[in-house]
Amino acid sequence: MWGSRSDRILRARAGLRPRLLAVVGMGAGFACALAAQASAQEFAPEYLYSPEIFGEDIPRGETVRNRPRPEVDALGLHLGGFYLFPSVTNGISYNDNVFAADNDATSDFIYTLEPQIAVRSDWNRHAIGLAAGGRFGFYFDETGENYQDAFATASGKLDISSSSLMRSTLGIRREHEERGDPNDVAGAEPTVFYNFSGGLEGSHRFNRVTISAGGDVRRYDYEDVDAQGGGTIDQDDRDRMQYRPGVKVAYELIPGYAAFVRAEGDIRRYDESVDNEGANRDSQGYDVVGGAALDLTGLLFGDVFAGVRQRYFEDSRFETITGPVVGATLTWIPTGLTTVTLKADSEVIESTDINSSGYSSTGVGITVDHELLRNLILSGGGGFRYDDFEGISRTDKFFTLSAGASYLMNRYLSLGARYSYSNRNSNEAGADYDRNLISLLLTAKL
Repeated sequence: MWGSRSDRILRARAGLRPRLLAVVGMGAGFACALAAQASAQEFAPEYLYSPEIFGEDIPRGETVRNRPRPEVDALGLHLGGFYLFPSVTNGISYNDNVFAADNDATSDFIYTLEPQIAVRSDWNRHAIGLAAGGRFGFYFDETGENYQDAFATASGKLDISSSSLMRSTLGIRREHEERGDPNDVAGAEPTVFYNFSGGLEGSHRFNRVTISAGGDVRRYDYEDVDAQGGGTIDQDDRDRMQYRPGVKVAYELIPGYAAFVRAEGDIRRYDESVDNEGANRDSQGYDVVGGAALDLTGLLFGDVFAGVRQRYFEDSRFETITGPVVGATLTWIPTGLTTVTLKADSEVIESTDINSSGYSSTGVGITVDHELLRNLILSGGGGFRYDDFEGISRTDKFFTLSAGASYLMNRYLSLGARYSYSNRNSNEAGADYDRNLISLLLTAKL
C-alpha cells in the first residue's frame, strides 16, 4: 500500500531494530542530501504524484540507501512503545532560471528550511506511524517566489491474522506549483494548493494466492493567485475530488517470483459543473495491467507491469484517451557498494489549457548510489519524460541530470551537496527552458 518500505519497518521485530533506526533516522538526511532522490523528484515532480494503492508482493533487499550504519545512524528518542525521530535541514541553493523562462532567465539564491518529525510504534503486532514537517523557501531577491509547504500524515496497520491484514492512511499537504509545471498559470506568485487524502486496503493470503482490495480518496483545493498585471486569477474551477478503487490478485510462482493482475478505477469530479471556459472536466476511467514481481537473491529485485488505460470525459469536446500503461521499479546491486535503480511510470494529468482535457505523461529514470566510504555516499542520475497533450498539438520532452554527495559526519549531523540540470524541449512557443540548480545542505537529527 502507501509507503511500503515503512510498512516493512513497522512489521520488524525487536531483532531487526537496528535496521529500523537506520532507515527512519537517516531518512531525513538522505532526502535532502542525496542527489539520487533529487533526481527522482525531478523525474516525477510532486504534481505527478499518485499514491501506490497496493503493497509489494516480494520483500525488497538491502541497498546503499537503507543499509544500517550503526556508527552514524540516528538513535531517535524512545518513548514507551514508540520511537521519535526529529530532524531539521538547512540549505542554500543557486537557481539560474527561477521562472523557467525560455529567454532572459532570472537567477537567485534561496535559503530552505526543512523541519521534520516522525513517530513510529515499536510493537510486535499492529503498527502506527505519524509524521509532520515542512519545506520553507526564501529567495534573496525574488521574494514573491517564497513558499511555505507543509505536510502531516498518519498511517496504521492491523494484523488480523498471520495471513490477513488491514492498512490505512490519512494525510494533508500544503504545496505549491513549480515554475515550469505545465499547469502553472503564470501568476504574480506560485499557485498554492491543498491535498487531502485517505485510504484503506485489506489483503488476505490463500496459500500462494494473495488478494488485495482497497482504494483512496483525494481532495485538491487551489487558492486564487494575483495576476501579473493586476487583478486575480480564479482557480476555484480546479478544485476536485479523486476516487481510486482497486483490486489486485498475485500468485507466487516460486519463492522470489510472483505474477499479478491489477485493476484500478479513476473517478474525478469537479466542484463546479463547468470551468471558467465553460467546459465540464469530470471524467472516469480505468487501468488494467499484468506484471511480475521478483527478487533474484537480493541482487536484482522489483516489479514490472504493462496494460491498457482508458479515460472518458463528460464533455463531448474532449476525446476519450486510450493507450498503453507501463511501469517498473527495478533495483540492481552489482556490488555491495553500488545500487542502481530504474523507474518507469505513466499517468494522465489534468490540464489548465482550455482546449485540452489533460496530457499523457510517460517517463523513465535511473539513479546510481555508490558508497565511496562508510560515511560518504556519491549519487548520480538522469531521467526523461514525454508529455503528450490531448486535443492540441503540444508535446513536451523533459530531461534531467544530477550528481551529488552526502557526508555522514556523526549520529547528529550530515552534509550534502548536489547539482541538477533540467531541460524542457516543447513544440509550443516560449515553453522551452534550461535550469541549473546547485545546493549545499546541513542536516541535524536525533
